[in-house]
Amino acid sequence: MIIFYIAIFAIDAFHIFLLMRFCRNCIGAYRINKKIASIVFVAFWIMSCYIRLLPFSKRFSAVNSTLFVIEFFFLLAASFFYQGKILSRFAVAFILPLLYWGIEAVSSKALFNAFFVSNEQCLLCTGIAIALFLFLELVLEKVKKSKSEQEREFLEQEVRMYEKQFDVIRQSQKNIHSLKHDLKHHVKMLSDLVSSDDKNAALAYLSDMVSFMENGEEYVSSGNERIDSILNYMISKAMSSKINTSWKIQIPEHLDISTFDINVILSNLLENALNALAEVSDPSLHILMKYDRGVLCIDIQNNCTPQEITASSSNLLLDPIGEHGYGLKNVRRIVEKYHGNLVTDNTDGTFSANVLLFVTDVIQG
Repeated sequence: MIIFYIAIFAIDAFHIFLLMRFCRNCIGAYRINKKIASIVFVAFWIMSCYIRLLPFSKRFSAVNSTLFVIEFFFLLAASFFYQGKILSRFAVAFILPLLYWGIEAVSSKALFNAFFVSNEQCLLCTGIAIALFLFLELVLEKVKKSKSEQEREFLEQEVRMYEKQFDVIRQSQKNIHSLKHDLKHHVKMLSDLVSSDDKNAALAYLSDMVSFMENGEEYVSSGNERIDSILNYMISKAMSSKINTSWKIQIPEHLDISTFDINVILSNLLENALNALAEVSDPSLHILMKYDRGVLCIDIQNNCTPQEITASSSNLLLDPIGEHGYGLKNVRRIVEKYHGNLVTDNTDGTFSANVLLFVTDVIQG
């Protein structure tokens, strides 16, 4: 009998350890010191062991219902150890005990056709429950890790975009400095051309000065530095891949939208377009961004191969993500955050992704 108690206590300890990890992953970061939270969970384990040692607990399966109720109230209280929404707290407090003890009860019924079974049988069902509980926790960890890695990749790409934009700014400033240094010579040359009534030569000289001032890598200059840096980075990639690229950007200098969110949208849509255009003989890409009365419209269009048309057309209604739309799930998640809309279309050899975001506040300044 002692061996069974040791096995049950060990499994209960692992079960409570998983509860602690579930709370951390599902609710949020610790609000209190982690050591204090750990001590509270250990105290709960000791209490559950004590309940199993009471006279009425001679049959393990009979005491499970009592532990289920106690665990619910404990998790509801312990959920306030973490930073998170009240809905997440109630969900964890209710779903986790129901899931764990429910699996054990269903296993007992399925394997032994009874909810109250012998201690040996209860130990087997408890092992099944803890194994499935562990599997769910590992899946949750993997999902969370994938999300963290994705956020890290976007941050790294954002850093590269800003570096590119800073290079553009530095080059522009260098050109301005060079022009300013030789300004008196340019003024004298223009004065001589005008004095000699050589209008065409003066205009040509001014045109050369403008060309010198322009930076070939600064494709977009709307004044919104964050969005400009993203677009300049992606357009530069398209140009280096010999893609015929056109764009029309009409946005204010300041939009009330997260840099991370707009990066997710633009990077995913444009990366998808560039990947699709790698297989096209005459690739073309068109980018439209327009803001009007609280609505930000983003439209990305690219031509595609006949094979991609067939594949995308067959998947478009059933699976709007499709082969072409890798990453559109992330775009859709951001779009829903702004109560917007994402529409994809593939007709006449052109794939398009249209995003509407309700950005109600435009900061003037």
